[in-house]
Amino acid sequence: VGGDWYKCRLLPDGRVLVAIGDASGHGLEAVARMAQQRHALAGLAQTGASAGEITTWLNELVCSDPAGKTATVVVGHLDDEKVLHWADAGHPAPLLLRDGRAEPLEAKQRGPLLGALPGYAYETSSTPLRPGDLLVLYTDGMVEHRGEDVTVGIARLADAVAASSLLEPREVIDALLADPGIAGYEDDACVLGIRVD
Repeated sequence: VGGDWYKCRLLPDGRVLVAIGDASGHGLEAVARMAQQRHALAGLAQTGASAGEITTWLNELVCSDPAGKTATVVVGHLDDEKVLHWADAGHPAPLLLRDGRAEPLEAKQRGPLLGALPGYAYETSSTPLRPGDLLVLYTDGMVEHRGEDVTVGIARLADAVAASSLLEPREVIDALLADPGIAGYEDDACVLGIRVD
């Protein structure tokens, strides 16, 4: 039982909310924080605010936790022009699979963990997408392995995603979760695949 979570929802303005996060810790306390953050995100997303604004507000919520716990999150909106507008708070960047290559998205700014800096203003990055692109959002349990630099895990995950480029998103996720070199289960993990039409 852990604090990893995701949220996808069609918003009233036609954008699609896409988010993934990880509340620190394990057990019921992490689950409670995860639920609070996930439900807060769902409510904040209804305001029409940008990904950066929503992430800024989530940061204030996490900063108000008297236990001093932190969290990570990527919050994004996919609009009808196939542009992903997203913000990153200490979370691994989503992978973009395009033309057989999987690469981490480049952020205008990677912000700190939620709960680390009260008053921090997160910025929104914009990434144009194309039909056929696959976005893979994941938590650190997919890339962090004991005694290994996280960049090695991210590269291994990107290679595995690229090797699955002809599969449907569900099949890609199933393949990743079945690979003990990827999802080593040293930590809880969450992965989300989104194909762009």
